[in-house]
Amino acid sequence: VLKMEGAVLKRLQGKDHVCRFFGCGRNERYNYVVMALQGRNLAELRRSMPRACFGISTTVRLSRQILDAIEVIHNVGFLHRDVKPSNFSMGRTPSTIRTVYMLDFGLSRQYTNSEGNVRSPRPAAGFRGTVRYASVNAHLNREMGRHDDLWSLFYMLVEFVAGQLPWRKLKDKDQVGQIKQTFDNNQLLRHLPSEYRVFLDHIQGLTYFDRPDYDLLRTNIDQCMVRKEI
Repeated sequence: VLKMEGAVLKRLQGKDHVCRFFGCGRNERYNYVVMALQGRNLAELRRSMPRACFGISTTVRLSRQILDAIEVIHNVGFLHRDVKPSNFSMGRTPSTIRTVYMLDFGLSRQYTNSEGNVRSPRPAAGFRGTVRYASVNAHLNREMGRHDDLWSLFYMLVEFVAGQLPWRKLKDKDQVGQIKQTFDNNQLLRHLPSEYRVFLDHIQGLTYFDRPDYDLLRTNIDQCMVRKEI
C-alpha cells in the first residue's frame, strides 16, 4: 500500500491539489513516506460545523477543487478508488489555507497500459474503498473506472450539505450496496443546487471505458457559482 502511495505521489508532483513529496523508503523497523503536512481534513471540518454540515457556498467551492483534483490523478493514468472526505485536507499555511489537497493513494490503481490506453476490466475485482462513499460498481465487485471516483464525490457533496447519507448507520457492505442500487438518487439531489442534476445525469450515463467530461461538470459548477453569487 505504501509503495503505491509513493509511486502515485511521485507521478503527481508539481500538480495542483497534491502534497509535496520528500521521499520514501524502508529501514529495519518500518516503511515510510515523507510528504508536506496539511491542515484538517474535510470529515473533521464538517463534523465541527453547527448541524455537522457545510453551507451551499462552501460545498460548491469544495466540489470545484475536488473535481479538479480527481481529474489530475485520472490524467496521469490512475484511479483514486477511495474518494471520501477524510482523504481531502485544507492547506495549513496562509497561502494554502483555502486550497484542497488530495491524500491517500494506497488503494489507487493504474487504469491505463504502457501505451496509455484503458486496460481491459477484470471479470471480478475485490471491493475497494469505503462503504459509505463507494459506488454501486464497487459494491458489485466490478472493475472500477474513472466515473466511480465521481460517484464517491457525489455522495460526499450530499453529505456535506445534508450532514448525513441515508445509509450512514449501516456498516454492512452488502446491505449498503443493496440500498444504493435501489435508491432514487433524485432524492439526494434535493439537497444540492439545481445545477448538480447535470452532474448526476452525466455520471449515471458513464461506463468503465468512458472518459468523464470534466469540462462539462466544471462549467456547470461555475454556472452555479454565478447564479448564487458565490
